[in-house]
Amino acid sequence: MLRALRNQTKSIFFKFFLFLLICGFALWGVGDLTGGYKGKDILSVESQNVTVEEVLNEINRARYLLPNRPSFEDAIKKGIHKNILNKFEQEILINAEAKNLSLNVPLSQQMKVIKNEKAFKDPLGKFSQNKFTQSLQNLGLSEGKYIEMIKTEKNFKQISMPFMSNDYYNEKIIKKFMDWQNEIRDIEYETFKIIDKNEIEKPSDKILKSYYEKNIKPYQTPVTRNINYIEIKPSFFESQVVLNKEQIDEKYEIEKSNYTKEETREILQITTQDQIKANKFLESITKGKSFEELAKRIFKLSKEDINIGYTKKSDLPIESADLIFKSKLNEILGPIKTKFGLSIYKVVNITPKKQIKHEEVIKDVTKKLTKELSVEILFEKLDEIEDLIAEGNTIDEISKSKILKEKVVVKKINNISKQGLIYSYDKEVIFLNKNEIFLKNIWNTDINELSEIFNSNDDTYYLIQVVKENNQETPNFSLVKNKVYNNWLENELILKTKERANESILSKNNNLPSRKTIKRTDKNFENINDPNLINKIFEIKNNEIQLINSKATILAVRIKNSRTDNYTFNNDIYDDLNISFSKSFFNDFSNIYLKELALKHKLKRNYKELDNYIFKSEVTN
Repeated sequence: MLRALRNQTKSIFFKFFLFLLICGFALWGVGDLTGGYKGKDILSVESQNVTVEEVLNEINRARYLLPNRPSFEDAIKKGIHKNILNKFEQEILINAEAKNLSLNVPLSQQMKVIKNEKAFKDPLGKFSQNKFTQSLQNLGLSEGKYIEMIKTEKNFKQISMPFMSNDYYNEKIIKKFMDWQNEIRDIEYETFKIIDKNEIEKPSDKILKSYYEKNIKPYQTPVTRNINYIEIKPSFFESQVVLNKEQIDEKYEIEKSNYTKEETREILQITTQDQIKANKFLESITKGKSFEELAKRIFKLSKEDINIGYTKKSDLPIESADLIFKSKLNEILGPIKTKFGLSIYKVVNITPKKQIKHEEVIKDVTKKLTKELSVEILFEKLDEIEDLIAEGNTIDEISKSKILKEKVVVKKINNISKQGLIYSYDKEVIFLNKNEIFLKNIWNTDINELSEIFNSNDDTYYLIQVVKENNQETPNFSLVKNKVYNNWLENELILKTKERANESILSKNNNLPSRKTIKRTDKNFENINDPNLINKIFEIKNNEIQLINSKATILAVRIKNSRTDNYTFNNDIYDDLNISFSKSFFNDFSNIYLKELALKHKLKRNYKELDNYIFKSEVTN
């Protein structure tokens, strides 16, 4: 049963869609619970609708994805249904508009997304049918539903193209930003090394206690927990894997196609319906203009828009595949008429077909098979460990169990807060070096109990024992005295150094000996290793001497003059900044656009039906 714990949804694509996935968990009677509500619409446009049953099923599936698997009622209280409804609204509006515009997503684009998905690749970076199938099975996701998700995403990209590409701002705005970015300052300065701590007289307890009382907040601790935990990795069991030639040969036959690298070509592509623009583009190319520059000027397309990356012949439209793979490097092809319009291509890189050496393949197959079988052994051991937990064994007893063959070290972490901070009486606060799943299991497990075995990273599993919960605390001065002293000393060193710096500056009639011109884009100042120092200098608003403290240095600085450096305001800079600014614009405008689509397609919301079901369920319970 623990095999379902394996999580292959690590990529950006899966993280983005994780909350939307159709998972294969049992619905535990949701269909029956919906009763007479199941066929009623909650959302509808002209050609599509979403029923109460669909929303309830999606809420149920979403809550099963959460680590603590809240009850249906808790999920509603946490507002999960609002996210689900918002997701459904966006989907039906995007797809309704796509249908209205007769948009389609080419099979080649669908295949490109699938083949580029990291979760579907083997260790060599090749697409693996086995990985693809297994990943979807682990999510309970059908190929059909996954393709629909891809189509929805691609439809939105096509629909949003007009305002996604609206990336040209008034030149004055760009110029003002460039002036700010290219500001330079002429300064006078002097550096003062932080004084030696031996020059500071040791304070009395009274002084330290006074400092503690005036700065008490950093020493306060919230509710925290102490834990013990063990980690179990497949590598623990690799020594138990025994392979024979038959297994290796069988694995080789399955995987051998992944070790042949087909020829791929990095391609720039422009597709247009406008014959005049296509001719103008080609005419300019013959005059020596660059493909990228013309794409920007004529079609308003960035480098990212036209570069379709390294592509295999089978990924290309039939009309252009042969021509592209017979062409020479940097040759311009087109316009070629395809079902998408007139396409112009340029091949900018060629990676020839390559066959990996047989001995290297066998070595990799053996390594891969060993890892796979060690994972299988791990799953068997996890089931046995669950039995030990059910029998009441402690984490120490489990760590010494013969099941694991060798003793596993029990690790300890004390004073962990809900925010993942580790507190100490004598050390500074640090972050827990674990991910969110680990932290959640700490706080979802009862005191003196063992957590469920959970997967945190790759195929590494954890078991946590919550030893103790510590109350929110303002510790006594005596407990944090050493920490208070260190903080007081650090502060005192800066104060005393600044006092000496002021005395030195006054003795020289406020004259600072050194001169320097700095740019806002400079990375550091002299030999002072402090990346924030330049920013602090550019934050100064007057011509008075300012003392800026760094880790080992006090910098006395006075601004003599501020001006804009000479810079070239060329088209590339202008275009790059416009593209950057447009991303912010796109996020704002897309929200407005979806609201307009709701009006255009006469989106009807009937949330009352969902409220009726929820109210009925609460009354029944």
